[in-house]
Amino acid sequence: MEFYKTRKHQTMITDNLTNTVFLSNWLQEECPTLYQSLTKALEDHAVDYRILGKTNDIWCRDYMPIQIEKNRFVSYKYNPDYLQAKHKRRFITDANNVENIDFIRKAEIIKLDLVVDGGNVVKCGDSIVMTDKVFVENKDKTPDDVVRKLRDAFQCDILFLPWDRAEWCGHSDGIVHYAGDGKILLTNYKDFSSSYYYKFRKVLKDRFEIIPLNYKVKRHSKRSWCYINFLQVGKLVLVPQIGMEEDSPALEQIGKALPDCDVIGIPALEAVRKGGALNCISWNIKN
Repeated sequence: MEFYKTRKHQTMITDNLTNTVFLSNWLQEECPTLYQSLTKALEDHAVDYRILGKTNDIWCRDYMPIQIEKNRFVSYKYNPDYLQAKHKRRFITDANNVENIDFIRKAEIIKLDLVVDGGNVVKCGDSIVMTDKVFVENKDKTPDDVVRKLRDAFQCDILFLPWDRAEWCGHSDGIVHYAGDGKILLTNYKDFSSSYYYKFRKVLKDRFEIIPLNYKVKRHSKRSWCYINFLQVGKLVLVPQIGMEEDSPALEQIGKALPDCDVIGIPALEAVRKGGALNCISWNIKN
């Protein structure tokens, strides 16, 4: 299963249409340098940011509802397999208990009866890109049922990328990022697995103009996946910087793909060492 098509609906709210960023109440303590640089960049560009209360970890992208229209959100079951060990279950956040999102109580909430991570939902105009890990996490349902539930909730086309089992989270936001106008950025998978790279291209090529990131360096950092996990809010694009040779070419290539945006680097090694980057630690919406 690679591509599921449904009838056309209006374009979802993608990153370029958002204007407000939310961060976990844990971020300042867990990643102080990142937090200071990120909030300063948001302030300097007059972007509204707020702090979510009563979260259990910094990865708010994964558990917060997914906005598809201004007053319409999709909620889901956040219960990932990688947090099932007894000592890790305390990190599972129930979005229903999160504070400082009173405005969402007035919105229409579509409840998706599936285990999903928000990091595995990349909104791309009138379609969504996920990895097929969603089928693994919902083994109690048939693949057809999973697809039907996703299409009914999001009312859009669904594209499934194969899950690289070496990436335990199985998140699509570590693989692709929508660049608008039918363009999609693809991380430098070719440097590590040409097999998966071409599998991803096969799924995406008929739908998008693919812009692959590539870094001409002597030795590729295993953390170079982080650059695709940038945060875009409106015309501001914040790209992770981790002190590697790839930092500058990543900024340059993302800036070229998003020429109408202000693209700047944010030191993000504190989060990258923990397994995520700037998209992971944020929840941006049109408020």
